[in-house]
Amino acid sequence: MQQENENIKNAHIHIPIVSFLNKIVTSIAGTTAWLNVALIFIILTQVILRYGFSNGMVELEELIWHLYAVAFMFGVSYAITTDAHIRVDLAHMHFSTKAQRIIEILGVALLLMPFTVIIIDHSLGWVAESYRVSESSANPTGLPYRWIIKAVLPISLALVFIAALAKLIEESVLLITHNNRHNGTTPGRVSMIKNLFYPQFKNNNQEKN
Repeated sequence: MQQENENIKNAHIHIPIVSFLNKIVTSIAGTTAWLNVALIFIILTQVILRYGFSNGMVELEELIWHLYAVAFMFGVSYAITTDAHIRVDLAHMHFSTKAQRIIEILGVALLLMPFTVIIIDHSLGWVAESYRVSESSANPTGLPYRWIIKAVLPISLALVFIAALAKLIEESVLLITHNNRHNGTTPGRVSMIKNLFYPQFKNNNQEKN
């Protein structure tokens, strides 16, 4: 039993449906993260133009905060998936594992997911109106097609919803299956669906190999 607990401790938990949802999030967010490279290059260009040639460009200035907004908004879902977001760890760390899971479930189900649904619902009309009137920058020399950057809000929050759903499934499954064992007796199609949600323990050393 002690050896089994040690193996579990040195392994990470794999839930197929959660891994699938997390892969969607990390793939998209990881790709958009490369915009930070372009962002750095544009910032350097703008600095050189402004202070070296006293000729900064409004288009570049606006493009900077556009790219920053995209990287930030898609980074939120990545932070949820990798558990890199800030919480009140000073209190959280003193709770039992069960209490931590319950708090996580309630927080995701009652706060995070309703918030994303509400903002997505409101932002779709916001984007549609921007597209309808062909909204552009208030600055005459600014960037056109303002609806493109506004569309980042519902798209990135949809990704946040997927990340939140994966977190909700993961915490719920681990809470329900705590100290339970998979008996493998569930027949047919039900077993195939059940296996998508059943946690599997994978050794970190095996993952590296």
